[in-house]
Amino acid sequence: MIRIAFIKFGGLAAGGTEKVLQTIALNLPKDKYQVTYFYTESAPYVGSDFKHMGTDPVVKALLEKNNINLIKVNVTAKDITVPTHDWVDSNFFDVFNEKDFDLIQTGRSGQPEYPFYKIKTTPIVDSIHIIGGVDNQFNIARVMHISEWSARKWIRMGGDPSRSRVIYYPVKIPSYAHIDYRKELALQDKFIFGFHQRNDPHIFSPTPLEAYSRIETDRTHFLLLTGSQRHKDQAKRLGIKNITFLPHTSNLDGLYSFLETLDVYTHGRRDGELNSQAIAEAMSFGVPIVSHLSLINNGHVETIGDAGVVTATTRDYVYWLRRIMSDPDIRERFSENAKLRFRNNYDLDTQMKKIEALYEDVLRNPFPDTLQRKKLDAQNNHQRKSIFKRAYLYGCRYVELAELFLKAHLR
Repeated sequence: MIRIAFIKFGGLAAGGTEKVLQTIALNLPKDKYQVTYFYTESAPYVGSDFKHMGTDPVVKALLEKNNINLIKVNVTAKDITVPTHDWVDSNFFDVFNEKDFDLIQTGRSGQPEYPFYKIKTTPIVDSIHIIGGVDNQFNIARVMHISEWSARKWIRMGGDPSRSRVIYYPVKIPSYAHIDYRKELALQDKFIFGFHQRNDPHIFSPTPLEAYSRIETDRTHFLLLTGSQRHKDQAKRLGIKNITFLPHTSNLDGLYSFLETLDVYTHGRRDGELNSQAIAEAMSFGVPIVSHLSLINNGHVETIGDAGVVTATTRDYVYWLRRIMSDPDIRERFSENAKLRFRNNYDLDTQMKKIEALYEDVLRNPFPDTLQRKKLDAQNNHQRKSIFKRAYLYGCRYVELAELFLKAHLR
């Protein structure tokens, strides 16, 4: 049996990164892999008002039902005023011993980070979901990127290209009980725009609702699942009349019925995406996608491809909402392309085979290019110590620390 540990702060939340790890853990062959999943509850961030989502009871029950060994790690806070984002008052190394595992799977933002920088010998497979930095630690065996765009950006920042592998999300659309939102909300004759997004004001984009407000008629409606208070405030400020805010649900019946209801998925995030499970799931239902470029991440351009459009301006966003709504031929073309892209890029069985092949490659040859790894590891340690030293000398807080770390890798 291959003993694999999944490790994630807030790892049983319903968020995107967590969902990827949960999907992998759930779908590894049980006769071949012994899966242990280390997670924390939500905890305050030192240096930020950001609040990570907490454990979702539906997710926890699903993993327990599938015989995933769950181990809760205690933590009182996550300190992002230090570059390694240490877990405060954590008992992680009381409940974890790396010698008990053949592989470790993570999902994180790239920089040297607790507790991984203290795990020195067991092969680590990284999955990068935000590029906050680069970690060339010796025993990071491979680095999974969820788009070619992500891989290119990470390599430009100093990542070791020999470790980089591009594997899109494995996405499973299970059977679910259909909820007729059109009937429940009396929207049978409406053209419906919408999207879903976690309750996080930091990723709010004004573009989708701003664009919709310019084309709203009595024949249109906007559905927003979850979202933040900023969306509600914006809708009120714009005077949008035909809009319904649906509360967060971890029930798949509600999520997939919501996606099935949409005529157009109006994606928008201030920080963009490296890839997007939300977009992938919408494409599985053949929903055309409209999105916009970001100043931070633009991996979603690759995700969407010919299943819709990614616009540069709000004016263009408005144009494409109106055109897709008025032209059934364009709508049908985007819809068929969306379903094909989902099958080619996100199919669960296909992507899981790629991930298993990656694990097997790591087990056969965990640390190729040993001399190069040692050189990069030494540089990694030097940069990390240098940043800690500068942070101490200058009393830097989180933003300055992040800038120092990025500059160290962009030199």
